[in-house]
Amino acid sequence: MADGEERTIGGLRIVRLLGKGGMSEVYEAENPRLGSRHAVKLYTYPQDNEDVRRRFEVEGRLLAKLSHPRIVHVTDFGVDDETGRPYFVMDLVLDADGAHRSLADVPAGEADETVVGRWYDDIREGLAYIHKMGVVHRDLKLQNVLIGPDGHAVLTDFGISKICAPSSGGTIVADPVQTIVRVRDGKNPVMGSVGYMAPELEMGLDATPKSDWYALGVIAYKLLTGTWCDARTDIADTLSTYDPAWIRIVPKLLHSNPDGRECLSYAEERERLREQAEAASERRFLREKARGHLARHVARYLAAAAAVVLVVSVVLARRHSRLLSEAERRLALPDFVSLFEVPAAAKEDETDNMPSRDQFKAALIDALVLTQDVFADLKKGAITGEKARAELVKLLDRVRKEDIDLFSDLPDTYVPSGENDALEVLLDGAVRKLK
Repeated sequence: MADGEERTIGGLRIVRLLGKGGMSEVYEAENPRLGSRHAVKLYTYPQDNEDVRRRFEVEGRLLAKLSHPRIVHVTDFGVDDETGRPYFVMDLVLDADGAHRSLADVPAGEADETVVGRWYDDIREGLAYIHKMGVVHRDLKLQNVLIGPDGHAVLTDFGISKICAPSSGGTIVADPVQTIVRVRDGKNPVMGSVGYMAPELEMGLDATPKSDWYALGVIAYKLLTGTWCDARTDIADTLSTYDPAWIRIVPKLLHSNPDGRECLSYAEERERLREQAEAASERRFLREKARGHLARHVARYLAAAAAVVLVVSVVLARRHSRLLSEAERRLALPDFVSLFEVPAAAKEDETDNMPSRDQFKAALIDALVLTQDVFADLKKGAITGEKARAELVKLLDRVRKEDIDLFSDLPDTYVPSGENDALEVLLDGAVRKLK
């Protein structure tokens, strides 16, 4: 088209050239009657090969049958009067600034993770749709994903897609070829774009929906990190500083074996991780709340027990002052407060031989819970001091053996507060005092 000359294709006035490939050129065009804007893809293959022309027409008819927000849609098809070459009219996809941009125009590694996540889910939705319709894109790459006015991604360029009848169990209806990376001697052509091709395609195997998934993994990784990858890349290590959802998603897409691939939703994975984090936070809150409640309960119990012991000690001291020695008076009614106490040797920080003072305080709560029945029976006179000592010895033995069922008789809401080492020292001291 000469400078200043108005060019029309199918009655649409050409505004500007948007892009050009080996088989076609894409223009922005205007409908002069309606004022609407469209994209026109014109077949421009130099040799005008009949087979290549047919593949171009297959792409147009294919896109005309597809209808999805994440897929560019064909609205008309015809033959250019001036050149005699076929063309089809598509939805014009421009970004919010009116620019014709693909994901290849996004600066490497500079896109926000949430934006990349939105684009990823857009492509995933588009692939799910075409796969359901029996289509494998087979040339999914950054250049073939456009950015729409709403910021969402739109799939385009189905020039080498493989089309199967959805209800035929995989019977190929059409297999047009636009980009041939290389041809293996005596084998089928290997189709796709270097860097995006799944390992099985490079081996000459048939393309499947999972081949598209692999390319989607390459796109997501490239947008996030700005670098290329393949099935041998240590993906998890590189993505360790990104949103944890990507560590779940990308490695599954780039699995070297198609049977090991899975195409997860970014939005759903983020929601799942958020729910897990909230559940973990709630468990921590309930655990701390239970500990706080138990600590208050223990404090009240200890205060009440101390008062009871004081009264009982006074009464017994007056009643048996002439019959009992000082040691006998002290052991007349053994109680938790007199038997369990933080060792004087305990320090603020844990040492090799001794737990810290805070660890002992936490273990005191566990000791009280584990021995409350023993002291209750002792107080009622249901057991003797000798029997109480025997029960504490059994308990000490279970702690030393690290019996995992030590707290199994308690309610499920109870969470042990202390460590076994501190609990063992407390029980051992109590047993010694009861001798």
